Amino acid sequence: MTKQSTASPAFITPIVIAVVLAFGLLCLAGFSIWMAGSGWNMRGHMGRMMGGGRNTAGAPVVVGGTTEAVEIRDFAYGPGNLEVPVGATVRWTNYDDAPHTATAKNRDWDTGTLNKGESGSLTFRVAGDYTYYCTIHPSMVARVVVK
Repeated sequence: MTKQSTASPAFITPIVIAVVLAFGLLCLAGFSIWMAGSGWNMRGHMGRMMGGGRNTAGAPVVVGGTTEAVEIRDFAYGPGNLEVPVGATVRWTNYDDAPHTATAKNRDWDTGTLNKGESGSLTFRVAGDYTYYCTIHPSMVARVVVK
């Protein structure tokens, strides 16, 4: 009768652990390379999600008419410095994946939370200089001047 040799479990366990760890590291490295190549930036993405955004209130003034559209893209309002006549209606539309608001600094008006593809409008019946921001991303600031 011949006796077959079996490997010791103490020898197999470290090999299995090493193979699993190596495979996991290779997968993580491949995923990181793929994400970097796709243009995804964790630092920029998380920075914006955690309250970032651009202040466009000092951008060149865009003179508009009685009906104007402001686009919310890349965590900024565009145009960021809009001038309209009394009685004008401004419509904000969110094109970002993240939710945004357009809220007066003094909180007199607010579009409410706008998810991607949603819009909110406001008719300005009183002349004034209105600075507004996103309550979710407070660094997003813009301006509407009503004359």
